[in-house]
Amino acid sequence: MADKKQEVAETGKQQAGLLVNNAFIDGLAAQLKTKEEYGLTFPPDYNPTNALNGAYLILKETKDKSNKYVLETCSQSSIANSLLDMVTMGLSAQKKQCYFVPYGGKLQCMVSYHGHKTMAHRYGAKNIISEVIYEDDEFSYHIENGRKILDKHKQDFRNIDLAKVVGAYCIIELSDGNTYMEVMNIKQIETAWKKGFGYKKGSGTHSDFTDMMAKKTVTSRACKQIVQQYGDVFAQEAFENAEERSGDDITAIDAQYDIKSNANSEDFDEPDVIDGEYTEAQEPEQSAAAEEVPDCFQ
Repeated sequence: MADKKQEVAETGKQQAGLLVNNAFIDGLAAQLKTKEEYGLTFPPDYNPTNALNGAYLILKETKDKSNKYVLETCSQSSIANSLLDMVTMGLSAQKKQCYFVPYGGKLQCMVSYHGHKTMAHRYGAKNIISEVIYEDDEFSYHIENGRKILDKHKQDFRNIDLAKVVGAYCIIELSDGNTYMEVMNIKQIETAWKKGFGYKKGSGTHSDFTDMMAKKTVTSRACKQIVQQYGDVFAQEAFENAEERSGDDITAIDAQYDIKSNANSEDFDEPDVIDGEYTEAQEPEQSAAAEEVPDCFQ
């Protein structure tokens, strides 16, 4: 049985290598060169080819919920588009500024907390300051010309209690002298957590480090506004795509994809699952017509 599991794993890895390889990455780099002719620019300290190669190395070892390699189970066009989104936003998966999530037979690029801050700094953020609001704090702000302005935040050291976090705020000082403030109450923060990955109410990281996670959430939200207001058109488009996907119901999409894939599959004599791992017989069917195929595959 162990030999069979090893054989399945090796076969999956070999298939993944055939689908996405160095030539694949070279094709994406060529597309970026073309986009640069139409105005796409990169930060001075950002090397898109290095970012692509770094992400490729990560993806080679990344598996989905079924313990299969994502380069094998996800469509080539979704892999290409997620990598192009990463580079267009000027982010690096190796620096944990973004991460890749497989679901519904596709690979999606999601922006991390570090990625949000990186992009905000790139588009004018000078200082990014966030703080937690506890139940007995004295906190107030007012709205002036559509922007929130902090009036007062007085906090007693004895107020600090993870069970009494009622909100958080972030103030971004821009290089042009302006400031931007974002405020979220705990209900808004928890709603954002529910849309993320790995959140379990009452346990886990969000429960053990409620203050830090609340600050990260409000900071990401504030940084998003900076990118959407000051980012270039290419980065904004890729960023908005990533933000739309962050609200997806991954469980529901995966379930629908599994139902569709199983409905189109043939029956096999061998069991579909061996010790919790999928056999070769369960390789999902890809539909080329369902997606726009990037230039590098035409």
